[in-house]
Amino acid sequence: MSGLDGLRNALDALVCWRVRDRAVVARLVGGVGPLVWDVLKGSGVWESLPVHSRAALYWCVADGRAIRRAWHVDPGGEEYGERITALVMDVAYFAALCDPVGAGRWPEADPERTRHALLAVELLGQFGKLPVAWRAAVLRELHRAARLRDPARRTLAEVLAEASAYAVKGEDPPGPEYADLRTIDAPELVQRITRLPRGWRGEAFRRIAAGADPMAVEAAARDAVRAVCTGP
Repeated sequence: MSGLDGLRNALDALVCWRVRDRAVVARLVGGVGPLVWDVLKGSGVWESLPVHSRAALYWCVADGRAIRRAWHVDPGGEEYGERITALVMDVAYFAALCDPVGAGRWPEADPERTRHALLAVELLGQFGKLPVAWRAAVLRELHRAARLRDPARRTLAEVLAEASAYAVKGEDPPGPEYADLRTIDAPELVQRITRLPRGWRGEAFRRIAAGADPMAVEAAARDAVRAVCTGP
């Protein structure tokens, strides 16, 4: 099926992926991204999307294709649950943009998604004004907190605010702990994030601000860029 009705049916099936036919899940998970893209273009919404939202849609398409490929190798693995849930939320968000009157049809969409995306763009601008050493320190702290699943970890906004205050005073950032040296090259990660295409950096920061590991986000962004450039 095509259009919003097709999307609604596809999302209903993916929400219940554990009890659906494996071949159907593989087909739907790989197809919902391109389908919502078609709906966005057909409704005229695509042209009005900011670059970070377009990057989010491209990422959505790439995530669906990646899950579909992995699903054929290891169908039904529980590790796919979070990835499928995130994909459903992304698709529902874009579908709701095309269906303002029937926005209630898309309960999976995060109502705060637009605000979070705009905040992420602001945080990215703040990040870009920091000296490289402080940018590396910010990513290092966020990576370590995500890796350790620290319940008391600070948010991206909090870490950036402190880094900005110290950087204005001309103070140097703290050096990396030995454990971090084994897991992350923060200055190199800064450069890799900087090299991401325009728009993708904003979407990457939305994910980082939501608590994702910066190193994992950057790697996923590179994979997604390659995926959408090379086709299915």
